[in-house]
Amino acid sequence: MTLAEQIVRLKELLPTDLGSAELREAFPAEILRRSMVSAKMAYVPYLARLRDVCAEVAAGRMDQATARARLLDMLGQLGHSPRDDGGLANPASRRRLDLIVDTQRQMATSAANVAAQTDATVAATPAWELMRFVGKAIPRQDWPRRWAAAGNSVGWQGALRGERMIALKASPIWQALGNGAGGFRDTLGNPFPPFAFGSGLAWMEVDRDECIELGLVSPGEKVAVPQRPDLSPTREEVDDAEHRYGFKIAVGVDVP
Repeated sequence: MTLAEQIVRLKELLPTDLGSAELREAFPAEILRRSMVSAKMAYVPYLARLRDVCAEVAAGRMDQATARARLLDMLGQLGHSPRDDGGLANPASRRRLDLIVDTQRQMATSAANVAAQTDATVAATPAWELMRFVGKAIPRQDWPRRWAAAGNSVGWQGALRGERMIALKASPIWQALGNGAGGFRDTLGNPFPPFAFGSGLAWMEVDRDECIELGLVSPGEKVAVPQRPDLSPTREEVDDAEHRYGFKIAVGVDVP
């Protein structure tokens, strides 16, 4: 089993009637990161199927169309139809299903990438560059502003100013970008791609020679390994969320 698949399969099911914005306000990013949750979806068997489908996609054993068909089969039994109005608010809309599955795939792949970093990998490729990998009908035009806001918020520690979005793998700019520094509200709270819902941007590794040319590292400098993603929220965070919203959250399983 790949680490990306394992990350998805170990996610706890989080049934909820909360909308997307309410979820982001109610729960710390650490809880949402390790939960299988869909806005206003409280039916646990569906969340279990969603987790299984996303794990198969993360493992490369299932394509997007098959994933969508498996989810639509259960949603149809619950009375939802892709022909209903509602856009992203409709659990059975193609746009929503594709967004959920693809976001989970990207998150698992990126988290596994961070977890795989070692002294040797960061010595050879100390930085990542955030680049567009997937074209969008209406791509976001505000990435330069997002990058500038995130960089300013951390004093450009380990990050490059300018048009190219390059930073050391352990730079705090990645978490700032995921937190929506500058007031952006469509982010996921993670220090890895996707940094915003529906984003077509992902990481490309930058080798040591280029990092030296860009002034990010000095010859012979030892580069820090990025912190492994925390996939286990603290008991205090969970207690606080349970107290405010009145339902239990299963926790305690972490990626080895």
